[in-house]
Amino acid sequence: MGNKIKGLIFTVILSVAVVYLFFGKIIQDPNNYYFSMEGDGFKAYYGAIYHLKHDTTAMRMNGMNYPYGEMVFFTGSQPLVVNSIKFIGNNVMDLGENIVGIMNLLMILSIVVAAIFISLIFCELELNWLYASVVAVGICMLSPQLARFGGHFSLSWLFWIPLMLYQLIRFDKKPTFARAALIGGITFLAGGMHMYFYAFYGFIIGLYLLGQLVNRKRKFGIIKGLVFFIIQFILPFIVFQSILSANDPVGDRTTFPYGFWAYMGHPLGVFLPSGKPYAFVPKVLTAFKHVSWESLAFIGVTALSGFCLGVFIFFRKIFKKRNPLVVTDSFILNVLFWSSFAALLFSFGLPFILGLEALVDKLGPLKQLRALARFSWIFFYMLNIVVFYGIFKKTRSSGNAIKWRVITLIAIGFLIFDGSWNCYINGSLIKNRKPAMSDIHNELPENEWIHKINPDDFQAIIPLPYFHVGSENIWIESKDNTQELTMIASLKTGLPTTAVQLSRTSISQTYKNYAVVTEPLEPLHILDDLPGEKPFLLLFNRKHYLNKDEERLMKAGELIYQNENIELRKLPVPKLAGLNQRYIEEVKSDFNNAALFESDGYLLTDSNSFFIHKSFDDLDAGIMYNGTGSMSYEAGHWKSILDDTLSLDANKKFKISFWVYDYQRDGGLRTTIEVVQRQVGTQKVTNYFYSDLHRHVKGFHGKWALVELNFETKEKDERLSIALRNTILKNKSLLIDELLVRESNVDIYYPAGDIVMKNCRKLPILK
Repeated sequence: MGNKIKGLIFTVILSVAVVYLFFGKIIQDPNNYYFSMEGDGFKAYYGAIYHLKHDTTAMRMNGMNYPYGEMVFFTGSQPLVVNSIKFIGNNVMDLGENIVGIMNLLMILSIVVAAIFISLIFCELELNWLYASVVAVGICMLSPQLARFGGHFSLSWLFWIPLMLYQLIRFDKKPTFARAALIGGITFLAGGMHMYFYAFYGFIIGLYLLGQLVNRKRKFGIIKGLVFFIIQFILPFIVFQSILSANDPVGDRTTFPYGFWAYMGHPLGVFLPSGKPYAFVPKVLTAFKHVSWESLAFIGVTALSGFCLGVFIFFRKIFKKRNPLVVTDSFILNVLFWSSFAALLFSFGLPFILGLEALVDKLGPLKQLRALARFSWIFFYMLNIVVFYGIFKKTRSSGNAIKWRVITLIAIGFLIFDGSWNCYINGSLIKNRKPAMSDIHNELPENEWIHKINPDDFQAIIPLPYFHVGSENIWIESKDNTQELTMIASLKTGLPTTAVQLSRTSISQTYKNYAVVTEPLEPLHILDDLPGEKPFLLLFNRKHYLNKDEERLMKAGELIYQNENIELRKLPVPKLAGLNQRYIEEVKSDFNNAALFESDGYLLTDSNSFFIHKSFDDLDAGIMYNGTGSMSYEAGHWKSILDDTLSLDANKKFKISFWVYDYQRDGGLRTTIEVVQRQVGTQKVTNYFYSDLHRHVKGFHGKWALVELNFETKEKDERLSIALRNTILKNKSLLIDELLVRESNVDIYYPAGDIVMKNCRKLPILK
């Protein structure tokens, strides 16, 4: 039996043993464990199950964002896996009831596959098969991708990076078009799993080919190298984008994804541990408080020691006028290592953090890869491969064999020690059970409501509180586990939901859905897109305290069922369509029946109330919500929109309201608002508030969005200042109009042409 076969067999045996040691309970009952009970992880299960059981096409997942649905590649539900199971179910045998177990086992077994490819890399580099197997398994145990088991399932498949490294090492030995085509096929499949793998491969393939071309002993010329790059990277990307374009009618996804600056890598997260068994490190280095969890990709004690030694050797070579780029005696290893180091620097935000922020706007599709920290994963694998390759070579070539064997044992010992802790910590976090999901016959109290309704009577679920994460223009996070409650209800009934936990959702579709749960200042545009007249199912999580707009929606529905946890109501489409008109009638009734007091042209429900109104009619911006003017300001800089005194006693509640123009403009509502309350005399800050406008949208009217915030005075007669800034739409002109500051319990009316404004809302109260 050859050494390569021995190494593969031992790698499989050892990696399977490790997997069973740390994930054995899950392997024994894979269908009933959920790696995540909430957030992106549970959403991935939901998307996969819904797509498998209820969607009729391979490219659309219609469970969320009703009535529009979403392109399956924007759902994070591993479409290659689910569609393969869907195909097998339609043509061979039904595996649908095992989808959770299949997803779980594939993620876990990716550790074994990754170990095989790392072992094969060492085999190609002619290392001892036993040493190669042990080190390969240890590297996989320490992989930062294990942390993705808790949420980002598509990124948790460990073998994609080692697979590409292995194929490039083989390609370097014999650069044929057949091997280039194989690499192109792998690029296509990996990119189909997650777009980040495309970007990772772009670094690895592109810089390898560049390194080959600048090498004096290069194996192919510029033209052939360019052809290889087209086959290995460009062509798969074009094919994938063509598939997306052919199946995706949406043309208004964001070009400003959140997180590009927030999720950069950090040297501390890569070179130092942040948890057990080295918990003392972040306690000593308080800078860890500023390191995001995305940045945590510890390379291990052994690799850290090797890196430090390598830095010393690097500068010594420069001093001795030798080539410092020669890290090992293998050209391909040197090229791949420096490619991974370039990826590491990129993960830290280079070159953008060097005063070149403007370059980000020129990245095009690369801006969608907002978590730059993930690029450090390439460095993790390559550094460990290079360090353990160097240790093996030194052991074989050194005259002091005993010393280096001891060093080898210590190095492997630290690798296994660090890897064991990594497996233990991440493994303990994913052993979750979800009784409500395992309750197939809906016998548990939390599922008994399923028997009270006929899902065929409804067209979709509207959850309250509503949640919508994905457009990058608004964030309405789930409250009180409503997201999980809604997803379980959707899976058990087969009904889609208007809510969203996706990525890069259409901006216009987002606001159409969001308008349903906001103040009905205008007719709902989503009604024009509904496929039928069946009523909606309102699913209310009773842990949540309803606001006035949610109460209005609930009153329009007919009670079906309630218990201590949930309340179900049937909401007919005509009742939904009539919300705007009923709201207007309520406002008219309030106006006609209220005791109003006149003050300088305003009508108030309290004659002693305080308010500030800025119409901006003295400013000519050309577009206005009301009157003859509005305030225009340039994005990128703070703009003061109010600086005035609150003639109010302490502990008085008040509201700030104003209108924002062109709210559907990508990035428009990602404007930041700063509200500061100060003592008039000392200027001491009594209250400071900093947020984004999209979190405080009250309603929509034409191209305008109403922003409204609630505050409370801390002291008597405070100074109130309000400022806006938008760092997304740099050098663009933005508009606001009709700023009103009023006491929360007071209504203010004032004329606006042939109608009357109420609390800065333009409603047809008077004709």
